[in-house]
Amino acid sequence: MNRLLARLSFSNSISIRTILLSIFLLLMIFPLVVITFVTYKKEAQLSQKQMSQYLLQTVEQSHRALDANLSEIDRLTWALVYEQSLQFIDGTQESAYLLFDANQKFKDLVYSKLFRGRLEHIRAIYFITPDGNVLSTDNSFYSISQVNEHNYKEVIQEVDRRPLKMSWFTEQQAIYRAEVGFQTPVRASVTAARRLIDSNTGQLRGYLFVQFNDLFLKEYLDKVQIGATGSILVSANNGDVLYQQNPQLLHNDKVNEVIKSLSSESQGLQVVDENWLLASDSSPISGWKMTALVPLDELQGSSQTILRYLLIIAIFGAVVSVIVSFLLATAISKPVIHLARLMSFASKNNLHVRDELGSIREIGMLQVNFNLLMERVQQLIHENEVQQKEKREALLQALQMQIHPHFLYNTLDMIYWMSKKHKADSISKLVTALGRFFRFTLSSGQEWTTLGKEIEHVENYLQIQSFRYRDKLSYDINVDPSVSAVPIMPLILQPIIENAIEHGISKSPDGGIITVSAHRAEDRVCISVENTGLPINVEYANRLMDDPSATDHLGLRNVQQRIQMAFGADYGISLSPGREQGTIVFVSIPYAH
Repeated sequence: MNRLLARLSFSNSISIRTILLSIFLLLMIFPLVVITFVTYKKEAQLSQKQMSQYLLQTVEQSHRALDANLSEIDRLTWALVYEQSLQFIDGTQESAYLLFDANQKFKDLVYSKLFRGRLEHIRAIYFITPDGNVLSTDNSFYSISQVNEHNYKEVIQEVDRRPLKMSWFTEQQAIYRAEVGFQTPVRASVTAARRLIDSNTGQLRGYLFVQFNDLFLKEYLDKVQIGATGSILVSANNGDVLYQQNPQLLHNDKVNEVIKSLSSESQGLQVVDENWLLASDSSPISGWKMTALVPLDELQGSSQTILRYLLIIAIFGAVVSVIVSFLLATAISKPVIHLARLMSFASKNNLHVRDELGSIREIGMLQVNFNLLMERVQQLIHENEVQQKEKREALLQALQMQIHPHFLYNTLDMIYWMSKKHKADSISKLVTALGRFFRFTLSSGQEWTTLGKEIEHVENYLQIQSFRYRDKLSYDINVDPSVSAVPIMPLILQPIIENAIEHGISKSPDGGIITVSAHRAEDRVCISVENTGLPINVEYANRLMDDPSATDHLGLRNVQQRIQMAFGADYGISLSPGREQGTIVFVSIPYAH
């Protein structure tokens, strides 16, 4: 039944190989997974940060370059302020001929001198005097009545608000639009306008309007590359789109809403609709907003590539970890499993088995101890067999010698009846005590007796010794009846009393008294043997109790060893000087029923 229970308990247990393999795999694969995940996350964050910074820098650089282009247009018009080149407009109201002549001179001025290197970007240039005269490079525009009054008022108000700077307006804010007669590849785009004043008198000479075609922005901004699928867009403060690389982006309502909500001073990065990264920058010159939009998937493309490589490395590392873990678990568990099998085999009385030492130090120590244990068990079994053999031989000898005690008892019994016949009471008492003494001594081969029987044996012994020493020895025995049944080894008190008579009473000229008492003290039984004879060296005798090489007081040391072997080191005997003279021996044993 016990073996069945043991097998059931072991069947539910986990093998050391499984535990080691699980631990090794956990220690190897878990850090690998964590490192892969953390590396991917950190690399993705770093890559996205770098791409975002690159995107923002591209927008900023593109916008600065565009602003430089706008500043160049502004610089070209400063010649009209500091030079007396507009005198031809004086007197244009006097006749149509003078107005026509002034218009020709205006065309020659702006085409041949001011904007000679930028003509491919210019669609038309207008100049409107405070009196309402119109000078234009566009032959279809010749009268102030042709302008869009609403746009013209807004443009003039904005220009007057910034009198020393050139203002920029969208195509929707143009003051003049030619009637559509036929399609042309050159389309109107943004318009630059500024006030022209006389630098000497400060008098307003008029308003200059430079209308650019779509090549003005497209020729430059088409070269800006925003990733592989990104797009760039330039818009005015009022939301009008000036340029866009990919018109399809404006079909996304959330993107369009975010772009329109950008302030004139907005700059930075933001994620739109969780799918787009938007970088924006505003121009301090024109107030235009340049926006770059790129899909987040494109920014994460390099991260996905790195993730694939990391996964390949992680899978390879996991395979290597499994192989290494399996080999390590096998190398460690194999000698342990083999040792466990040897122990199981040895438990079936196969004590001759021995294990070979392995290369692992700790397991080698187990193997050495196992071999030593097997040798010790065999040695103990051999010693036990020898002891059992000797015990059987001693028992046989005891059976063969049983006739001698019977002969002794019969002889003592004959002496007892002869002393009764001749009325020698003292001899009969001596013979009776001697018979009891021999009976207890011959039966002392038993392992345990009671304290009451031990006291009775001591009393017989003292009675016999009192006949020997006559008037020199007297004794007194006081035993609490509650401790009479306490178990004790036989012949514990006799060696103590014998030692007291030999070293105390016999050597005293006046003899002495031996007092034996026993009582219970909590969980102990305290026995004292006191003699009033000559005292002994108590300190010397106490030291000899723990000295196995000493030759004095062998009886006391034997009693001490027997008590401590049976009850433990907390019990035993101790000596102290007598109350008047002599010596007291205290014996302590546990109280038990």
